[in-house]
Amino acid sequence: MAGRDELLELLRPPAHRGPLIAAGAVVLTVAIAIVELRLDDELPRIVHVLILALAAALFLGLGLQAERDGGAPAPPQSVLLVCGLLPLWAGLLRLADLLGADFGEFPAATFVWTSLVVAAAAAYAAARCDSAICTMLAGIAAGFAVLSAANWLFGANSETTYRWLLLALAVVFALASLVLRGGHPRHAELMVVTGGLAILVIFLVAALGALFGAVLPFGIAPQSGLLPGFWELVLLVAGCGLVAYGAVDRVPGAAWLGVAQLAGFVIAASAASDETLLWWPLVLLLLGAGALAAGLRPRMPLPPEPAGYSVQRPLASRTDDDEVTVHVRNDDPPSR
Repeated sequence: MAGRDELLELLRPPAHRGPLIAAGAVVLTVAIAIVELRLDDELPRIVHVLILALAAALFLGLGLQAERDGGAPAPPQSVLLVCGLLPLWAGLLRLADLLGADFGEFPAATFVWTSLVVAAAAAYAAARCDSAICTMLAGIAAGFAVLSAANWLFGANSETTYRWLLLALAVVFALASLVLRGGHPRHAELMVVTGGLAILVIFLVAALGALFGAVLPFGIAPQSGLLPGFWELVLLVAGCGLVAYGAVDRVPGAAWLGVAQLAGFVIAASAASDETLLWWPLVLLLLGAGALAAGLRPRMPLPPEPAGYSVQRPLASRTDDDEVTVHVRNDDPPSR
């Protein structure tokens, strides 16, 4: 019993050591990633699983046991939680490989259950520690599980199918941000960022398909354009919305993500396009010029206010500063 108490005490270091511990966790995570890549075939699979499991248990244990003074978790605690969730995901994939999962092709079923486990762990950390970044990681893992399930259960292999799924996930994340906005504003902000990432993936997959069509399953010939017009519109609307949201609510991450989406829209709208102003350049020129003209139009003088009505208020509603005029009627008969 005393040994367990001493161990728990080690997992609750003083608050002033938090930044040092978090920095050490980041360095160890990078080192473990290098070890996993360099010694992929040199170490037995069970050793890889144990290394990643110990790292995940250590970092998550430190992050979940860290004391808070109320409110959002301290930055070192968030760093520890992220450093714990990343090796957890990698360790689950290593475990699946140990159990016989086939990574020669896309292991959709493996990605489904591993992503769901990581999503559950991240959601638990988010609820326990009020960690917004864990909420974001839970959303990303759940979204990846949905995409993998579409391939596993329905055999989806069309790029259009995954585009619609990513758009649906972005809408779900946006609705989740509305639910979280009142009680957990930081969680709501990162839900918006997660939805923006889902839209950005649509462009990134198309761009990578155009560049490395022979490697990716969804290759697109550069001369045919990157995206159809509807998906270009989705990029434009999402980018403008994120920039506006980031400016109004002062969320720099959302604003920069919106800029990235608008840059993707410019690339997609310009790829293999004709040397003409039709259609996107003309539409955007008209919209931008119209908005500027509406904002810079001359101000019209306001009409004069209507004359006020003279209505006497009852005596009971008047204050001491109001001047009170009392009219008295004399009903006595006139004197002779």
